[in-house]
Amino acid sequence: MIPWKHLLLPFAALVLLSSCNPGLPPSLQREARLENDRVASAHRQLTRAGDKLSSDLAQAPDLFRDSPEPASWKARLQAAQDKLRAAQSDSAEVTKLVERNRPDPRLAQLLAHERGLREAALQESQAVQNASAKWLDFHRDAPGFLANMNRQRESIRSFDFAPVTKAVEKAEQDWPAKKNVLENRLSALREIPKTAETEWQATENIRQQAAAGKAAGAQVATLIAEEDTLAGEANRLTNLNRDLQASSGQLYDSWDKILTDLDTSHLGGETVYRERIKTVRTHFIDLPLKKSETKSDERWTDVSADSYHAVEKDLGMAIAHKDAGVFDSEAQNTPQPPGFGYVASPSVGSNQYGYWTHSGGNSFWTFLPQYLILRELLWNRDYRPVMANQYNAYQTAQRSGRTYYGQETPSSAPKYGTHGTFTQSHYASSRYVQSGGFSGSAYASRSAGQGSNFNKSRPAQSFGSGDSGGRRFGRQPGPTPSGQRFGRPGGARPSGRGFGGGRRR
Repeated sequence: MIPWKHLLLPFAALVLLSSCNPGLPPSLQREARLENDRVASAHRQLTRAGDKLSSDLAQAPDLFRDSPEPASWKARLQAAQDKLRAAQSDSAEVTKLVERNRPDPRLAQLLAHERGLREAALQESQAVQNASAKWLDFHRDAPGFLANMNRQRESIRSFDFAPVTKAVEKAEQDWPAKKNVLENRLSALREIPKTAETEWQATENIRQQAAAGKAAGAQVATLIAEEDTLAGEANRLTNLNRDLQASSGQLYDSWDKILTDLDTSHLGGETVYRERIKTVRTHFIDLPLKKSETKSDERWTDVSADSYHAVEKDLGMAIAHKDAGVFDSEAQNTPQPPGFGYVASPSVGSNQYGYWTHSGGNSFWTFLPQYLILRELLWNRDYRPVMANQYNAYQTAQRSGRTYYGQETPSSAPKYGTHGTFTQSHYASSRYVQSGGFSGSAYASRSAGQGSNFNKSRPAQSFGSGDSGGRRFGRQPGPTPSGQRFGRPGGARPSGRGFGGGRRR
């Protein structure tokens, strides 16, 4: 006879297997059903698009005489149908996996592939419909079509370059290191009207024939292509002008994104990840006079699980920092202790934010009076002077792409970051700490996160846009202490930080 305890083993294994295989998440099942419905709807849309194209071609056979466009449109719709058939094949496989109701990594992959095929098919179909509609618009009202082309040409010819030129020239004067970049972008902007005018003149004869009602086939194709080109150049001119003015303005801002809290909650069986970011921004109003204003804004933002876990060690840190004198695209994204980004290298001695003070054999950083508000916002209103040895260690870590947490030795407690002594004393009231976020740290104090489990479940909550948004602090010019140097000495870029420059890696 088999011992009774042996009979229980298969049953226990079944219970364990059942507990480890709870089935597909409801959200994934719902998305699978929705995507399958979308594929069926897309099939109907493509059928209607084919019928509409046949009707359009039949309306004006002379318009398309000797033109390759109709054959090209039919081929594109056929390619779209092929994509949709492949999506329907994915749909059938998705249905089988959903009915099986077991976790399967193929399901997410199939859904993504099905969605991509469906969207590509619909985009191709819409492009064909738009192209054929433009031809018919020309057929119905050629004079109106030509008039619209001329309006687009005039909008490009009469574009006002004065505001962007003024902004660029001022930025070039204030930030000489960016002069070549800004000048090249302004030159490219000025070339757009010249190119557009050349293309316009090349269609003179065809436009005359179209005005006389004699254009068809390849000539219509040329005019439609020119109309598309003019519309594209007009949009490009507007967008590049806006971007260039914005880039010029970015040079006058320094900013830090400080991670002040992390939170997880559960909503509909899914985990919602949030991070709270305090953005501290200093805007230079008058660079020569060193006039600036500082404001801060703090708010919760939903993030992905990967983004959340990527910064779990960086509570209280600046997870992004941008210097004045560089573009937003040049911001540093290696987490760093807040405020360290404004300190000059000890070998340089000073910059527009402060200077190194030497006393009793020690060297520590001193902020200028006009940046005391900036200092307090960055250090959560408890500034601890940065010592020269700390900054040198930070600079070494930055150059190698590592995060500096303020550990004096590999075995000592970190000062900054989630498990840092400074952070634990200044962010004890955060949601992350209250949920036990420090409990896994070998350096955590006994009171940090006591009595709670890390990432324990809480009801979903909604958060406002921020509690300190828009605080502004005007700065007045302040004297530079004697013996300090403002900007880069000798015009050369030092190994550390100079005025408005980016740190070296």
